[in-house]
Amino acid sequence: MDWVFFFGRFHVLVLHLPIGIILAVIALEVASRSRTLQHPESAGSFLWAAAAVTSIVTVALGYMHYFEGGFAGTSATVHMIAGTSVAVLATLAWQLRKWLTSLYSRAQYGISALLVILLVVAGHYGGNLTHGPDFLAEYAPGPIRALAGLEPRRPPVTELAAADPWLDLVRPMLRARCSSCHNSERRRGMLDLSTYETTLAGGDTGPAISPGNAEGSELYYRITLASDHEDYMPAEGKTPLTDIETEIIRWWIDAGAPAETILANVDTASVGPLLRNQLGL
Repeated sequence: MDWVFFFGRFHVLVLHLPIGIILAVIALEVASRSRTLQHPESAGSFLWAAAAVTSIVTVALGYMHYFEGGFAGTSATVHMIAGTSVAVLATLAWQLRKWLTSLYSRAQYGISALLVILLVVAGHYGGNLTHGPDFLAEYAPGPIRALAGLEPRRPPVTELAAADPWLDLVRPMLRARCSSCHNSERRRGMLDLSTYETTLAGGDTGPAISPGNAEGSELYYRITLASDHEDYMPAEGKTPLTDIETEIIRWWIDAGAPAETILANVDTASVGPLLRNQLGL
């Protein structure tokens, strides 16, 4: 299966080809119909063929990537359905353009509009898998966040004692460094670090956190391995946690992994300056 996984990872590279080609051929064909731009008859057929072939290859690589595991939830399902539909529709457009020109002429605008919609849907949900479901709306104004079903953004911390150790310190670190691989839609190793409950629950290797025992916690073990170790996290190519962030996570776990409280209720004597630095106080 290693070869399948190897080729599957090229999905994120190849997927840009059909997107560009499909948008190019749609623009070319529409412009030609309005007589603002003329092009050789063979150009449209060639581009639709290229769109179909690259779409099929992209979908095949996408399924290979899916077999690697760690993809779950609505985003994965919708992304796969929309992506497969793009390949099918692009192939249909190519064959109609080639063999049934009159039918293609009547269906051209409908096919083009549907393809654009499917590309947007596939791209959006693919982005959710890559960056996490909150990526687009992370910095959105309150009304847009509410419309997207997201909780309001937390106000800036102005006083150390009033900060929530999970919401204001640990969760932002995990979101910045780990959420691209460990979120509700993409759970590598079946680990979701997007909420307090799922972080405690852990993944394939058991609980990620052992409250009160950082040295015995899988999460702390992984982030403190040598960077060239195969189990080191974040994985190769991702930005690692800083020394300050790692130390804060150690302190948090040893303190019992507190949440739904404020730092005034937690012993911060050993890490006060680090916490202030992390919070920008």
